[in-house]
Amino acid sequence: MNSQYIRHEVRGCETSDLRNFWEKAIAQQTQYLQTEKERQRRSALKKLRNEWMERLEKRIKMLRTQPEDPSS
Repeated sequence: MNSQYIRHEVRGCETSDLRNFWEKAIAQQTQYLQTEKERQRRSALKKLRNEWMERLEKRIKMLRTQPEDPSS
């Protein structure tokens, strides 16, 4: 048998295995990113941050509109 042909077969097998490995790795990474995006979407943190920002804005607005007390 031609040794070049044998190496080609091994190389083809290795290429196929390598391709399968990377396809599996990419699929796992894609799944992880989708899961993480969904987790962040369900998270209450964004809602809490918005509520705190509203509270702070209202507080700042209230402090700005209060007349200064000359006796203090």
